[in-house]
Amino acid sequence: MDETKLRIFAAAVGAVLALGGVLALFVAITISLAQVMGLAAAAFTVAGVGLLLAAVCLFFCLQPFRSMEQEVDEVEEATADALADLPLDTLRSFVERKPLTTTAIAMALGYSVVRHPHTAQRHAERFIMSML
Repeated sequence: MDETKLRIFAAAVGAVLALGGVLALFVAITISLAQVMGLAAAAFTVAGVGLLLAAVCLFFCLQPFRSMEQEVDEVEEATADALADLPLDTLRSFVERKPLTTTAIAMALGYSVVRHPHTAQRHAERFIMSML
């Protein structure tokens, strides 16, 4: 099993154990409160506190007061920042590692463009459309 699968498995096991721990904590609080106010009232009190905590967490994570345009702009900016330098860095590292291969590819590409410009244009358009 490679390291990535092992990490995903460990995360899943951690999530299950955390859910079990929270459930055990709620049961312990319910049992402790049952001695003071009765079992039904304690169960409803703990459930109410759990629902209130879940609502606060959902409100914090989903942020319903923000407009959809703000969310989309934020996601677009984050994606653009993450992908901005990726192709250039990849090309730069390839050129540094294999300069002769890069030169040969550039020469073949240049010859193909000069020899058959319409075919090269169609291939470039197909490539760009496939990337979109």
